[in-house]
Amino acid sequence: MEYQISCECGQAIAVSETAAGTSARCGCGRTIAVPLLRELRRLAGVSEPPLSPALEVEALLYAGRLPEEDHCVLCGAVTDHCVYCRTECERATVTASAMPIWARMLGGFLSGITFGWYVFMGDEREETVCGQDRIYALPLRVCKECAQALMSPDSLRDALGRVHLYERLLKKYPQAILSLLGD
Repeated sequence: MEYQISCECGQAIAVSETAAGTSARCGCGRTIAVPLLRELRRLAGVSEPPLSPALEVEALLYAGRLPEEDHCVLCGAVTDHCVYCRTECERATVTASAMPIWARMLGGFLSGITFGWYVFMGDEREETVCGQDRIYALPLRVCKECAQALMSPDSLRDALGRVHLYERLLKKYPQAILSLLGD
């Protein structure tokens, strides 16, 4: 995408995203500092893409804040009570691959009987981690009366879905496993 920046002489200069943070030369001969990409986008009226809902949730939890500050998400009554919903969005998977038997046999043969036995019998595994654990204790503002209705995963999903940020999170992770944590 191209952006327009202005020179002191009044001319507009077209710059690409790759020029962000560098300088450009105007037709008048002046050198103009090209703003950083975020500033170029802001000047052009282009909004920044929203953060991932997982990152927003992590920032919220880190700050110790609730997305809904003083009203029950189910009935709308003013309350300071909240429950915590364990939300398992994603689990890291670890795969291990052992050295093939033929490679261990060859290593054993080539390195001699004594040391070779250890190479042959050894089980060297290479582990690969895919994904990451995304498990949250999501605070949910719910009055004590409504909290009693949150016993099933479906009722938790419905209540969490009433908070815009949590709704986005559950849309991103539709297979999330939900359960109510103790008070």
